[in-house]
Amino acid sequence: MAELTNVTEERVKNEVESLNQNNNMEEVKMTSAEVKMQAVEEARQNLMKAKSVLEANKDAEANIKKSALVNVGKAETAYLEALKKVELPTAKVELWNESKNTNKQVVFTKEEKEIIIATSVYSMAASKVNIECGKDLITNEKFDKVPLYITEATLFYNADIELKDLNGNIVPKDTPNVYVPVDTANGYWQWASYHEHNLNAIVKDDTKLIIENVRIKKFASLQEFGKYRGVNNVLSRGFNGLEKTGNAALATQQEFFSKVFQKALELKANISVITKYYNFGKTLSLKVWNSAMQGVCEAQLEEYDLTVGDTIIKTLTDMKISKDTIRHRYMIDAITQLANYAPNGGNKKIGLDETLSTIKTLNEGSIKIINEVKSDHVNAIYSEMLTQYLKNHGVIKEEQAA
Repeated sequence: MAELTNVTEERVKNEVESLNQNNNMEEVKMTSAEVKMQAVEEARQNLMKAKSVLEANKDAEANIKKSALVNVGKAETAYLEALKKVELPTAKVELWNESKNTNKQVVFTKEEKEIIIATSVYSMAASKVNIECGKDLITNEKFDKVPLYITEATLFYNADIELKDLNGNIVPKDTPNVYVPVDTANGYWQWASYHEHNLNAIVKDDTKLIIENVRIKKFASLQEFGKYRGVNNVLSRGFNGLEKTGNAALATQQEFFSKVFQKALELKANISVITKYYNFGKTLSLKVWNSAMQGVCEAQLEEYDLTVGDTIIKTLTDMKISKDTIRHRYMIDAITQLANYAPNGGNKKIGLDETLSTIKTLNEGSIKIINEVKSDHVNAIYSEMLTQYLKNHGVIKEEQAA
């Protein structure tokens, strides 16, 4: 009997210790959340102080004003970083609830609500570039506020699937008022873009955006959730390279994009390759393409001499370089490499004109090698052209090259 009593006492002791540990963990968690909120408030106060100093020195010397402005910028950055660590941030949404649905009419009622948006490892990931671009899109007057579907997080809680809020913090299981986006090709990035926009609005003391046309969709199981996403996204895609260039040509009405688009169609070539012919051997960043899709053209593109690209392609064609060789990146990459060649280890590069002059002196044997190269394409083509350049300048003789 005494033995049984000891066992019972030991079990009770263990349960009490376990409970205390759980309570301590909860206290630590609450303390963590409170510490983060305290950091936000401190950052906000620091920003207010920095702005006050700037205002007080609005008529001061330029260097003093500049220093005060720099301090405001630093304070804004610190405030934003603090906001990005807050646990369970909410998003203000405009929920559309279907109140009537007949053969002739669908009626929705709207309500504004603060909710927590969370994602899982199964959610579509949005890149930083897309999030940044999205911040511009959601404020564009031409942007359509298509329905954004969400579902209750209970489905994921029940399956023990970890959820994270929009700041990347783990959402404790069974946290109420949490919803998971039902991803679509044109919706998955919007949540992060709205979140980033609104954090910046807080820092800048601007008006935060309400996420409109949000609708709750219920699913009987995660499998049904997966099937729904699959059926509605399986054929979804964005513009491919050629289509993106064509739309950029229409949206910007800029000759650069029109030229690249038409030449890509003509040669049946990859857009990045043709871009190199007209952009001094360089491609364009995704940010530039995204801007062009919206009708915004980088100033430097308007200054390019597009006849240069035409001249390169015409020279290659006249020299019987095959269309297949021209339309692959190896040719333009080798041309760029030779144009950047500096004889005798000097600083002066031979440039494009000298490179084209070299190409014009290639013999049939070299042309055949360039057209038929099977491996290490860029180096093989570059080697043929460099050898010809060195022969042209008497650095090596014909028999040495042979």
